[in-house]
Amino acid sequence: MLRERESVVNNFLAIVEVGIAWLSFNLALFLYFGHFSFIKYKDSIILHLIIALFWFLLGKYFRLAQVHRSRPYSAILFNCLGLVITGTSILGLAVLFFDLYYIGFDPLIYFGLFNLTFMFGFKVIIYAFFKRARMHGRNTRAIVIIGDYTAASFIEQVLKYKEWGYKIVSIIGDEVLSKTYGSIAPILPPDTELAPLLENKTIDEVIFIKEKMNVEEVENITHDCSEVGVIFRMYSPFFNKLKSKAHIHHYNTMPLLTIANIPTNYLAMKVKDVFDFIFSFLIIVLASPVFVILSLLVKFTSDGPVFFKQKRVGLRGRKFYAYKFRTMVTNAEELKAKLMEDNEMDGPVFKMKNDPRITKVGRFLRKTSLDELPQFFNVLMGDMSIVGPRPPVPQEVKEYERWQLRRLSMKPGITCTWQVSGRNDIPFEEWMKMDLAYIDNWSLKLDFVIFLKTIRTMLVADGH
Repeated sequence: MLRERESVVNNFLAIVEVGIAWLSFNLALFLYFGHFSFIKYKDSIILHLIIALFWFLLGKYFRLAQVHRSRPYSAILFNCLGLVITGTSILGLAVLFFDLYYIGFDPLIYFGLFNLTFMFGFKVIIYAFFKRARMHGRNTRAIVIIGDYTAASFIEQVLKYKEWGYKIVSIIGDEVLSKTYGSIAPILPPDTELAPLLENKTIDEVIFIKEKMNVEEVENITHDCSEVGVIFRMYSPFFNKLKSKAHIHHYNTMPLLTIANIPTNYLAMKVKDVFDFIFSFLIIVLASPVFVILSLLVKFTSDGPVFFKQKRVGLRGRKFYAYKFRTMVTNAEELKAKLMEDNEMDGPVFKMKNDPRITKVGRFLRKTSLDELPQFFNVLMGDMSIVGPRPPVPQEVKEYERWQLRRLSMKPGITCTWQVSGRNDIPFEEWMKMDLAYIDNWSLKLDFVIFLKTIRTMLVADGH
């Protein structure tokens, strides 16, 4: 019944998205031509039919017709953008194919902007409505959690994010969970049989979270759930390696599970490279007046060159020179040895909040991250990317532990998870783990989310 209800809601939302696209299309034509398409051009019904078909299918493909219980708005915006770009491109091809030259391509630009704005606004309203309803105890799902001590993190999130709408009915776990969460829900012993529990209680989902996975136990649980139509979810640390990194490769007729802990989506990586080149080129051209102003400020407020050049380590150990606006005095490296005892970071990196080597203009540039603008030239030359682990200096890499070297398996970037998550307040080892998590879970969507968070960080100016 729950699945049927969700299917009805999802199909309804997909139909609404088609209606929003129709409204955007006619509004674009009215703004461009001064009249609605049905009144002037009867054969524009072709484009309306194309919108009806493809917006419904693309809404399903980009998962926009689903109401997720846990999803950031930045991910929704990314999917809306993907749908609009893909759908508008299809409309452009239709204009050529059906020879609708009197409509042209310019109105499609207006259509894309209207559609993106209206659809994202509609999604924000819908998601906010459902989140508010769940926080007030409506549209909830009853869940059973089967786990060991590693399930504590998920339980804490369920209790914190009430907008997910999860209600814990029982926890099947060990003494660690019993001591901590005994007041939240009934704690049942690890050997509890699941089947009678599913029969006697109203349960929508079973969530399995254990550090070590027993195949026979998982098979029994999935069988019990599938028999009565209950959703089964499972987490395992092994999934961190499998997620988007595993595929079956055939050697003749022998299938082998192949796991690569680096991004292997060739097309997505090429899209990333193309975006890096185009975006860095546009930034260099459009921000050229800013480059000139900042260069003058650096030049006339302290002695020394405008730019600071430093050897960095890039993809798989490749060396290159990274460029920044100079923010320190010219003898900064000589003074560094005297300041090592004031280092506020652990590990091989040196960070100091009130570093006396930083100039007045340099402090402003660092707080706003404007000192890194010249690194767009590094991106243009292919040594760096917009988003990626920050490039270390060779001396730091020499002091890396073996597991930390994997952060060099992806092209370094101007911004990364570390820069939008606290920067200097994050311990070195945690910083390294964040970079590896970025590599393990890389996608164009993740880059888009980090890019938006970077803009917020620059506006807040919390760097130092």
